[in-house]
Amino acid sequence: MKQISDKIQNSRPASIILTIWALCGFPLLCQLFTEWVRIGEWHETVRAFVRQLPLALLGTVVLSLIMIGIYILTRRVWISTLVVGLLMLTGSFVNFYKITYRGDPLLPKDLLLAVDAAKISSGLGLKLTYQMGFFFFFVALSVCVLLPVRSVFAKKGWKAFGARVLICLVPAALCGVYLKTVLWNKKVQTHFGVDTSQFYPMQSYQKAGFVTAFLMYFGALEPAVPEYYSPETVQAAAAVLPMGEHSTQKRPDVVVVMLESYYHLDNLPGLVCDTDLTKNYDRYAKEGISGDYIPDKYSGGTESMEFGALTGFSTSFLPTGSIPYMEYVDGEFPCYPRFMKEQGYKTIALHSFDLSIYRRNEVYPAMGFDEVYGRDDFVSPAMHGNFIDDTETARKVISLYEDATADGSSVFMHTVTVQNHIPNQPGEYPEDYSVNVTMPGISDYSAQSLKSVATGLRDVGDAIGILLDYFSQSDRDVVVLIFGDHQTAIGDQEGKELLDELPEFTQLSDEEKELRTHHAPYLMWSNFETRNAETAGAMPPYQLLATMLKDYNVVRPAWFDWLADTTTTLKGVNLGRVIEPDGTVGGIVAGASEKQWKVLHQQKILQYNAMFGDGSAKQRMYQ
Repeated sequence: MKQISDKIQNSRPASIILTIWALCGFPLLCQLFTEWVRIGEWHETVRAFVRQLPLALLGTVVLSLIMIGIYILTRRVWISTLVVGLLMLTGSFVNFYKITYRGDPLLPKDLLLAVDAAKISSGLGLKLTYQMGFFFFFVALSVCVLLPVRSVFAKKGWKAFGARVLICLVPAALCGVYLKTVLWNKKVQTHFGVDTSQFYPMQSYQKAGFVTAFLMYFGALEPAVPEYYSPETVQAAAAVLPMGEHSTQKRPDVVVVMLESYYHLDNLPGLVCDTDLTKNYDRYAKEGISGDYIPDKYSGGTESMEFGALTGFSTSFLPTGSIPYMEYVDGEFPCYPRFMKEQGYKTIALHSFDLSIYRRNEVYPAMGFDEVYGRDDFVSPAMHGNFIDDTETARKVISLYEDATADGSSVFMHTVTVQNHIPNQPGEYPEDYSVNVTMPGISDYSAQSLKSVATGLRDVGDAIGILLDYFSQSDRDVVVLIFGDHQTAIGDQEGKELLDELPEFTQLSDEEKELRTHHAPYLMWSNFETRNAETAGAMPPYQLLATMLKDYNVVRPAWFDWLADTTTTLKGVNLGRVIEPDGTVGGIVAGASEKQWKVLHQQKILQYNAMFGDGSAKQRMYQ
């Protein structure tokens, strides 16, 4: 081995050849290994990579320029290989598990959640796949081979280092120019069939490969200014908002509860449980308004649905992968809690987990909440794994509500639960506590994971019963919105989950799978007005609270009034599609009718002005 190393070290041609391979061939092969980690099957990976090759080469240019810069600075090609190799290894690992648990790839904006993800993922039991092992071996072998390679930058010392720093600016500048003129160029993206504004980033990643797609999305981080946006169009859009007739609107206490991973397991054919998981939901649905809405996310991204419900703002109008709480909610942010505070309500927020996740400790005050409570405000609560039992959270809601109303004040209270958060692994609950489930044709691991999920959902149902039983006996008028944030992946193992075992699911198209996994229940209920098992149909998150307030004629801003009024034209947009007035999911947004386009254009202008513009429309919106 030493003889080979000496030959390489003493052979200038060998050093040059290996250096060229390291700076050009290595980053291209790293992309191949990254796709193998994602896809899992070698022959399928090779076929996919051959199709991606032109776009993979575009990504290789950026990786090569980065490696050249590191090589110039350090004089060691093995260091640039190690740095880029580790970055690619880390990216492939995170991308694999984000797809596994969330159904979508790693996006640039996800980097904002690195600390939060570390806190949450500690209990997931993430493991290396054998594809990751081969990738690591390839990087390690490449570094070892390149260790003896001589540098063309032979001079040492601080002067030489200073010169190399200046030379490094050349590949850095070239990289910036290349990104701006090629990878971030809409014409180039369109030519290759990549659309960074579309709802389904997975399609772009499948076409372009992880590296090229990730870099392309880096050029789409800023919110796009709506077409025809100007002070005049903002004023015109604000002028059509209804006048808030608050004197005729009811002023009950308003309670919003978002339940972690709450849904009805209705996409699992043949499932039998020994417990009725939805009995309390069904009991109160007979007196209220219920149905399924269309969440933005699958198996994660809770704050996206929470943001939409509390603000009436659509994440479909934000850059792909946006994380509003991490990026946009600061200062005195316009939203319903702040409106209620201005209406004289006490505003209370409760989350039964770490408030630093998604910056809720900063976001909630920015949204106008006077009182904010988190995990540390519970006293010896019952726990399941790392999470507080949802029935404990329900009792905490009641306790806080009683304290807040003791002086006769009106209250707006918002709660986010956490018990059903992933990983949903086998054995999360004691055997004598668990719900028994049977489902034909699934693996034992998936069956045991499903048992854990069903047990958690049983507890969520109990929490719904505790809350609504209490409010049904209250002598104060209360209106309640309860909704699940999203569905959850069950039985995740080596990139596969329970749904991947079901022929009824695997035979669907990608769009059909997206729709199947993007629905969750809502329940609108009050103790002062009984409804006869009504439904408001499907809708996006940003219509949930607006719809309930309109249907029960509860005090609301002009913005929410307008949103509810537009549902006769369309229920909204989500998953890149129009939700029609009857709640059916229609065609892509680009195919919306002229009347629907007019509504969406007004909505975009007003939302952009309130979130990113001069805010000239905010006073009218929250009148």
